[in-house]
Amino acid sequence: MSAPAAVTFQHQGTARTVALGGHFAAKRELGFRDTPAGEHRALVAEIEAGRPWRDAVRARFAESRPWLYRIVADSCRTAFFDTVLPAGSGPVLDVGAGWGQISRPLAARRPVVSLEPVAERIEFIRAAARQDGVLDRIAFLEVDYLEVDFATRFEAICAIGVLEWAGAFQDAADPQQRQGEFLAKARRELAPGGSLVIGIENRLGLKYLLGCPDDHIGVPHIACLPAPVAAARWRAAAGQALQSFTYSVSELGALLRAAGFGDVAFFGAFPDYKLPRAIIPFGADGRAVNEWLLRDGPGPEHNGYDGSALDPALQESLMAQYRSFAAEGIAHHFVPSFFVRAR
Repeated sequence: MSAPAAVTFQHQGTARTVALGGHFAAKRELGFRDTPAGEHRALVAEIEAGRPWRDAVRARFAESRPWLYRIVADSCRTAFFDTVLPAGSGPVLDVGAGWGQISRPLAARRPVVSLEPVAERIEFIRAAARQDGVLDRIAFLEVDYLEVDFATRFEAICAIGVLEWAGAFQDAADPQQRQGEFLAKARRELAPGGSLVIGIENRLGLKYLLGCPDDHIGVPHIACLPAPVAAARWRAAAGQALQSFTYSVSELGALLRAAGFGDVAFFGAFPDYKLPRAIIPFGADGRAVNEWLLRDGPGPEHNGYDGSALDPALQESLMAQYRSFAAEGIAHHFVPSFFVRAR
């Protein structure tokens, strides 16, 4: 597939073209933020003044917010490139690009469209990409994915830590309906033979069933329940609608098939997709994951909400139950996170 010099799309009925290195912005206030906008922009100012971005991030977050520092700077964020993401030279769309952890390293290999609705995050990605020498390999779109229609077709679309939030930060539609629309849209915007790559927590992840707080709402024993029950429990507990939803193996597979994907491959990510130490393909029946758990074990896991270590008793229970489930041939249903490749 030939690599384009620009990306073309429609936004609110107007055709747009953005060249690699270019930037399109559709200003909006809503979006996922893990850092206040003012602090984020102060960091960008340091980088644009010449401070290496890795040094600036380390100085600001390594001690004060070590979990965020690892999420932004740890090189294992790209571990799925060689195990899940198909090789190729065609364009890749990185949806919900965050701090650019995927967009920038991937742009060294192939052209990338970095789509992120939060303005200061796009500013950081651009500043860091300039320092990394890949600015002219990325088109920067500051927009909600569901508000654009791409004419460009992508060899791959990456949605890493995105599908669970696809229905959030809006109140116009049911969040789960928006998740389905997200998947169907991604299917339409892939080139023939192209792949959607997802990184997402498992609703039935064993650590969540045993009481570890959910990565999105920060409390246990709610998000791991079936969606209607989880939504009702969260409204009762927090007085607001639940907007982030994760899924089991069978649930996510069904969602992808309903969106038009016919070939869906799951990979277990340990301790999670955010900072994977091991990525194990399920294969046809999950046997590889079960054999790996019996042979090697997953190693320590952590609280995905804040990165803290699990209570030792919970960690011990987790390891023991993994082995029990693996011996029964069912442990792949309870991995903490998935990578998924869907065609």
